[in-house]
Amino acid sequence: MLALAPAKPAAASDSKLDLVQCREAGLDYAVGLGSASAPKTLRLYLDPLQFGLLQMWLEARRIVGERQAEFRLEVVPIRNGTPDADPESDPIRLWFMAASSLGATESALRLFELRTWTKISDDLRSPAGRASLAEAVGLDPAAIESRRLGSAGHCLARRLDKSSRDLAAQTFGQAAYVVGVVEADGSEVIHYTDTNLTDLRSQLDRVANEFDAGEETFGFTPAGFVIGRSGNLDRTFPNTGVLVGGQALPHQLVVFIEDEDSNKLSGWLDPAMRFRRDNPGKLAVQVIAVGVGTRAIQFRRRLCAARTLGLEVEYLDYLALRSAARHVYEAELSEVLQPIADSDACSDSEPLEFGAGTEGNPMGDFNQPREAWLDGRQVNSSELENLQWQLDSEVRPSLLDWLMTPEQGSAEFGFGF
Repeated sequence: MLALAPAKPAAASDSKLDLVQCREAGLDYAVGLGSASAPKTLRLYLDPLQFGLLQMWLEARRIVGERQAEFRLEVVPIRNGTPDADPESDPIRLWFMAASSLGATESALRLFELRTWTKISDDLRSPAGRASLAEAVGLDPAAIESRRLGSAGHCLARRLDKSSRDLAAQTFGQAAYVVGVVEADGSEVIHYTDTNLTDLRSQLDRVANEFDAGEETFGFTPAGFVIGRSGNLDRTFPNTGVLVGGQALPHQLVVFIEDEDSNKLSGWLDPAMRFRRDNPGKLAVQVIAVGVGTRAIQFRRRLCAARTLGLEVEYLDYLALRSAARHVYEAELSEVLQPIADSDACSDSEPLEFGAGTEGNPMGDFNQPREAWLDGRQVNSSELENLQWQLDSEVRPSLLDWLMTPEQGSAEFGFGF
């Protein structure tokens, strides 16, 4: 009779928890910074399998830190480009979510900068590997395991699924680096960006100005860092980077870049350094490492070493070479520069102050421009190939202009024949 009796309904399994129940149980993923009362949220979408996320996190954190009354930061782990579950790579994403939810977001991103996702995947398959990962982020291995497995892990997977589906619906499944700006009413605008969050600050300022002017809606549009000759980029910065020439020269080319190995460097520096050799005393050239990533820090220290050793011209000539040609001198140069770059003589950061911006706010390290700037105007490599023509074609005062100037009318002058 007992065998034929209806079975007692089972209690709801933890594996069937929905996101509301996960939230109520304190198992949902929710990581952020800033005041909960901030009217807007900067939503940072991160796929742990992508490269460069540490820099993206640091830049977003600084924006929120500078604008605490306006924004809070929310981290949203996703599968970039697809909402579909991936048995091979999802364990890595879930491990990141577990470590992040235990307060190790930045440490986990630093770990992912140093280890490939395939190496992390291998580590997750063994107790020793999992212990190594936990040690790298300063957490107890058991704490991470309890967060990424069982009902807690199920809730993380639910959140990953939903966030990935929601983002894919907004980006049509396009894989890209994106951030979202969420208004108080919950509406969100997606902004395509890069790991430096280039232009994000200026776009946020533009949006704020539009609202002040009574605009009802807003959206992000692609825009460069626009700054004219009056914007303090028509000068050099003597306390950072490597500079050949100086502020007294009539023209200045200033290059802001994160990576010594960037293909852009040769395109900018080769014509500029050739022009300097052919036209002494006309053009100052400076290279400044910007950004907070590992490559930017390494480049900043090597620039410092070249400056310390008095090898500014030699180092810029080296950077002006194509990649294939650099290999001939790379070992010899590193032997000279690297000991100084790694010493206390150089630091991970250097001061770079632009003075006051258009709104009176200081323009410091974290809204630096990128690319190459000639006399305060952004230029590309093709324009620099015609550097001689560009500088020679600048309008210069004529004799008639001189005579038409009132204070010069009665001055004595003579022609030199």
